[in-house]
Amino acid sequence: MNRLLCLLNLDKISRVPLKIGFLLFLIFFSLRYEVEAVVFSSIMRSFNNSFILMDAKTKDAVLFKDVSDEELVEKLLNTDRLTNNVEYYGVLDGENTKSRAFESALNMSFFIIISFLINIPFFIRWAKQQVGTKEVLFYNVEGKFTYLAIILWIDQIEELYLKPMVKERKKIEKLYNIAFNGGQSIKIYKRKIHDILLIKAFGKNMVRTAFKRMNSYSKVVFIWDWAIYFSIIYSAICFFNIESSWTSAVLSGVLAGNIVAAPLWLICHLLFNHSLKKASRKAIKKGEGVGMRIIMAQFYGAFGGVIWKDLYYIQGRSSWTVASFGQNNATGQGDAGYSTAWTREQSKKDLDFDEKKD
Repeated sequence: MNRLLCLLNLDKISRVPLKIGFLLFLIFFSLRYEVEAVVFSSIMRSFNNSFILMDAKTKDAVLFKDVSDEELVEKLLNTDRLTNNVEYYGVLDGENTKSRAFESALNMSFFIIISFLINIPFFIRWAKQQVGTKEVLFYNVEGKFTYLAIILWIDQIEELYLKPMVKERKKIEKLYNIAFNGGQSIKIYKRKIHDILLIKAFGKNMVRTAFKRMNSYSKVVFIWDWAIYFSIIYSAICFFNIESSWTSAVLSGVLAGNIVAAPLWLICHLLFNHSLKKASRKAIKKGEGVGMRIIMAQFYGAFGGVIWKDLYYIQGRSSWTVASFGQNNATGQGDAGYSTAWTREQSKKDLDFDEKKD
């Protein structure tokens, strides 16, 4: 595992999909060849109408004396030794080999899902122990959510990437003017501004940068999360491969496997996402949780800001869309264009979890 973690940190393999694909390839596709490799092989020697049949694996031997070729064939077919080999030494025909591959893939899939769910409380406990760093300044305002604090947040990102954020400054200035003219606080756009700037905090290659910033444990859990989905897909491929060619099985497995893989992965992913989010908010309310805020932001970036509900997710709204889609819907009222099952006051209170009380 240490070797794999070191490999994940190499600059030579820089793209996250390549790293994840390489690791999953080692885990899943090795099962196929491991099962097919367990085939009984025998060595036969003959001399003076006598034959010796030797097990190449155990070196056990059976001697047949003074037998003809026809008698030898009959003895071999009726030998209990060979019958036992089917059970104990893996004498498998093509169909049995593929069945074993499916069983191994299915067992591995169950193991990944169960172990991932068991690991959630341990990961949260570890996250609570993480010490915050200056990296948190890239993901949130320092102090209360005011226009000045937002400008300082932008300054931090510009200083990191040495690139002016003119477009973002204009957007936020426009939102500030709308709020000011309406006699409202800039906090009514808290979610929207957070979406705009959090994406920019990871630069051009969002997923790659977020993954690179992660701690080794976070990287493992991130890959573990995706492994749930791909392990189920691989199990489906192995299932269809029992009765069809590998190419047809891949096509069928990917299409049909999603019927099971997508909802199961989503359930596990949401359990992890909401558990970490709830623990992070609770820690932040106590004036702690700087390290957990960083971890939440890193997972948000690693999932491309698409399938991760961040700290500022508003109850009742699906966040399975890219943040930029929601950014174009601002109306300047209440929840800044984000539909929610909650009232304006409930949404505002929900987003004030990180506000320090005077």
